[in-house]
Amino acid sequence: MHLSQTVGRAAALLGLARRQFLVDSSAFQDPETGLSFASYTSDRNITYRVAIPDPIPTNTTFDMVLQIVSPNDVGWAGWAWGGHMTYNPLAVAWANGTNNVVVSSRIASGYFSPPADPDAKYTIFKTGTHLNATHWQVTAKCTGCSRWGDEDTGYTDFDPTNQPTLAYAYSNTPVDHPEDEASTFSIHDSLGHPVYDLSVAKNADFAAKLERL
Repeated sequence: MHLSQTVGRAAALLGLARRQFLVDSSAFQDPETGLSFASYTSDRNITYRVAIPDPIPTNTTFDMVLQIVSPNDVGWAGWAWGGHMTYNPLAVAWANGTNNVVVSSRIASGYFSPPADPDAKYTIFKTGTHLNATHWQVTAKCTGCSRWGDEDTGYTDFDPTNQPTLAYAYSNTPVDHPEDEASTFSIHDSLGHPVYDLSVAKNADFAAKLERL
């Protein structure tokens, strides 16, 4: 009896270990931008992609690229670099109704419309950003998303080497003022925490590639 219990516990632990290392993302080579991404598509058919430099700079912050592809009937699509919705850099994106896509840099401290994040900036690339009859897509560089926090609470560095758990959210309700990057918006309808393998998202000559977009 003790042996069977031990075997059962060992099997459960092995199963937990396997689940902990399951990766949700897949590799994606974008023919439009030329970037390599780690890509995940949610059950709402919103795709979230991340590209990083290779090598990763040491002892300093670094830029990353976020690409979102969303159906037009999604009100807004959100992204969290820290794997949760509070106290880390967020991106909230939506189509603004004038043939453009907005990416708003936010940081949240609770379940209400988050204010702007002054420490993270998104630069939207013309290449890789567009709309059609069914979907919109945005490709943006984030400067300031690889480190967050302050002297009082401490700093967190984004570590792309350990298959990070990232986070997304979305709402089917449009933002209140689509033309305004600072628009308020309703709480999410759903969220998720996919595990990303960013080893497939490495890009040599990263800065040079971004200069061409």
